[in-house]
Amino acid sequence: MKNFSSSIKGLFSSQRPRKSPYSRIISLFAVGAFLRLLSKIPLPFIDYSLLPLSNRPCFLALGILPIVQASLLVQVFNSIKPKTDEDDFDKYQKIQKQIKIVSTIISVIISINQVRTLAPVMSSYTFISKSMLGVSLIVGGLVLIWISDWISETFSISGSVVALTFTSVIDDVIRLISEASNFNFNLKLIFTLYIIAVAAFTTFISKSTIEFPILSSKQSYSEQSKTSLLPFAINPGAVMALVSAESLVRISQLGFSKISFLSFNPLISSLGISILRFFLIVIFSYYCSKLQVDSDKVAKELITMNMTILRKSPGQETQSYLEDELKKTYLSAGLLLGLLVLFSDLVDSYYPALSLKANLSSLLILFGTMLDLEDRLFDLGIGKSG
Repeated sequence: MKNFSSSIKGLFSSQRPRKSPYSRIISLFAVGAFLRLLSKIPLPFIDYSLLPLSNRPCFLALGILPIVQASLLVQVFNSIKPKTDEDDFDKYQKIQKQIKIVSTIISVIISINQVRTLAPVMSSYTFISKSMLGVSLIVGGLVLIWISDWISETFSISGSVVALTFTSVIDDVIRLISEASNFNFNLKLIFTLYIIAVAAFTTFISKSTIEFPILSSKQSYSEQSKTSLLPFAINPGAVMALVSAESLVRISQLGFSKISFLSFNPLISSLGISILRFFLIVIFSYYCSKLQVDSDKVAKELITMNMTILRKSPGQETQSYLEDELKKTYLSAGLLLGLLVLFSDLVDSYYPALSLKANLSSLLILFGTMLDLEDRLFDLGIGKSG
């Protein structure tokens, strides 16, 4: 919504800006190759012979979770504090600064926990070695955050999702396909149908929009004027809700395992985790999506351009109407995503060899990134006017 004014003007114009997608996609894949290189750099003082090939931490071991969690925390904090008449640009700059500070703090906290987790496989467990390992993890996390921000600004796509795709999702998908090649015919059929279902779901939730019919003040006096449609994605937060929920669920599982009652009742523990995951996905879907769209700014620009949303009640404020409608939309998208995760849990319980639940987020991110590249780099996802 940064270029909202130009987007509105584009609704009334038949001309579309020409782009050179090939040079942009080559540059993006060059960045991806660089990320792949960074993801292969080993951490110091780790005896990798003690670790399986599928679980070997690297320089970028922290991933994008620090910036995702920081974005959510800052968004929640700014949504509950009193609103001010601060300039939009200053407000945006302030929020970005807060996200970077909180990301750094979270990176430090996660790094300390990672050092403790990796203690059994460290070749040296002195204060200096632990400090160097922790610093390496923190630096890797901050480098990934910087690259993610740069991708977002340069290519107008989700830098976090792209970074996650090149650093871990590709490896997860390759490993999943390799494992699937050893399945029997029935499991291969179920696996194929599941992949098709996930691809269809991702396409639906990425392409679907909620549209608001709008008219300018001059058009409203003309009965022959056609309304234009102002589109909003139903899930601008992409799959960050799932990524955030999974990170908190893993922490919760550690806490559940220490409760004697739950440790002796794996069925109750599993049910509790599934319910917790479902509600976290729905809640995070709202906040991750809200983070991408500033309804206050959109409402102000509509008023500045003398545009009116036709569906809202005459006495209702534009901002209030947009917030209510977008909230319902984002929560509905989270509900759909949560149901898909529950379905994956169900299939996983009957066919554990498929490991569907463990790889769902990677599949969603992969398909989502491909669709995002199509929309943004090749300019194929432009909203249509009515």
